[in-house]
Amino acid sequence: MENIYITIGREFGSGGREIGKKVAQALGIPYYDKELLAVAAKESGLSREFLQSYDEKPTNSFLYSLVMGQQNLLTGVQGTTVEQLAAKAQRDAVLSVAEQGSCVIVGRCADYILRDKPGLVRVFVCADWDKRLERVCERDGVSRKEAEEKLRRVDKARASYYSFHTDRKWGEAESYDLCVRSSLRGTQAAADLIVQFCKG
Repeated sequence: MENIYITIGREFGSGGREIGKKVAQALGIPYYDKELLAVAAKESGLSREFLQSYDEKPTNSFLYSLVMGQQNLLTGVQGTTVEQLAAKAQRDAVLSVAEQGSCVIVGRCADYILRDKPGLVRVFVCADWDKRLERVCERDGVSRKEAEEKLRRVDKARASYYSFHTDRKWGEAESYDLCVRSSLRGTQAAADLIVQFCKG
């Protein structure tokens, strides 16, 4: 079987992580989400905590302006920001795990990083707003109002991060091979659909 690389972009609260795990299990291939931070930390020498603080978050314009144009103390490279260091470490981690063979990768602009790799399947998972709210309230133990604020904040951050690091628009159908609405029939049905699509 030829290698297959399934990347999953997802709206917050859509169940993308759960779906990714189910797809990886069904296909018997590795799954990477937060696990990429450990790979990135090991290969870059940066701390996992540092990478976590910049994980799929947009560039901080104030911090960018402070660092840009000054010699970076960590690398000695002129004009390299801490956000760029974190993004490069994650990019290198995505490439590294893909070199090891078939896998499922959630987020981290993996669909763009691996865009020239044969066997790439780019998936985006979305869900109805009310279903996302319900999932976040239950999963995170927060009120509906808190869940609404979190949904908007995280989606905005992911969209900004994606736009900053790619030349595409986050969540736009033309950027993906398959878009799945998980609220239609549940996460298992969504995972089954992705597996069926990948098997052709």
